[in-house]
Amino acid sequence: MSLFPFPPRHLLRRRPCRPRSCLFPTEQKAVMPLLSLRRSTILVAISLMLVACGSQDEPPPPKPVAWIEIGTGSNTDIATNVPGRVQARNRTVLSFEVGGTIASMSADLGDRVARGNVIATLDPASYRLEVARAQANLAESRARLDQARQDEQRQEYLYSEGAASQARLEDARAQLGSLGAIADANEAQLGVAREALSDTRMRAHYSGQIARRLVEPGTQVSPGQPVYELDGSQLEVSFSVPQRQRDRLSVGQNVTVAPSSGDGITSSARITDIGSRASGPGAFEIVAALAAASPELEAGQVVEVRLPDRPAQSENGRDTARILVPLTAIIPEDDDSGYVWRILPRTQRLEKAPVRFGKASGNEVVVLSGLSRGDMIVSKGAAFLSEGQEVSRLGVGPRRYAR
Repeated sequence: MSLFPFPPRHLLRRRPCRPRSCLFPTEQKAVMPLLSLRRSTILVAISLMLVACGSQDEPPPPKPVAWIEIGTGSNTDIATNVPGRVQARNRTVLSFEVGGTIASMSADLGDRVARGNVIATLDPASYRLEVARAQANLAESRARLDQARQDEQRQEYLYSEGAASQARLEDARAQLGSLGAIADANEAQLGVAREALSDTRMRAHYSGQIARRLVEPGTQVSPGQPVYELDGSQLEVSFSVPQRQRDRLSVGQNVTVAPSSGDGITSSARITDIGSRASGPGAFEIVAALAAASPELEAGQVVEVRLPDRPAQSENGRDTARILVPLTAIIPEDDDSGYVWRILPRTQRLEKAPVRFGKASGNEVVVLSGLSRGDMIVSKGAAFLSEGQEVSRLGVGPRRYAR
């Protein structure tokens, strides 16, 4: 009996090792899937190692974004010269409140008049007669009133003595009241006649310049018929701009006015009215009041208006002009508020900037607060960005930003 539980190794019969090409077809089919699985596992492991190493060594590249800078380009006021016309801030048509024949006209076209000056008169003869008639009627009614007052006093005395009846006393009192009412009416009629006589003289309502003279002496005019057109001494400039330019202007903003010939000293004007309805094809009327009277500017004169090339400054030094940004730049949170992504210049990372916006103009919206000149904001794709995300500005060459 052998001492070994199995035959010695040198007695074992070894089977020769065959290469894969010597394997039987059934054996090859069994071996191939195992080799493919092993290769796939190795490749996946290598890929995961490379990804892990790459995520630790290099950060993701900055996201390219479209952007604009506030204070340059189309989102701020652009210096523009537009034609305008000087006009009087106040223009009044002067007429007589009574009719008659014009006796005199002391003001001619272009004359400057002061407030209260008599500039035309009507023939007052008929109105003087009316005053005289009213005076006579009033005098007569007052005389009859005095007689009735004395009669009432006499009847009252007789009644107290028992010499007159109560009926006669009441008749005397009624007569006194009736004549008193007639006297009051005649006094009022005298006042009307005197006022009509005064209305035969036309006075200037305020200081200004005669813009038009519509009738001549000897003309028969009716009440309310125009006689003069009077321009006030305060002047303003009217001009038209397209809607895009109108939305960049605001009431209180200053513009510069100069004669269209290019000669003379420029004047400053402050915008007082901004038209909300187009007065022509794409043109909105703007009115600016001249700060001070200039001897070189007159009503009807054609001038050149220079619009501001930067936002207007308020008393506290802050920008008051409106800023236009694309609608795609704003993420709204309420009806008039939201935020934009501001690009920090040093890090090129995003910062949420709350803004308050107004009405839209085409594909743009007016930003009332929250942005200032020099701010760089994302103009498109704002909904797909996040706070602190690093970006690269489209149109700016490749560069590395310090983090």
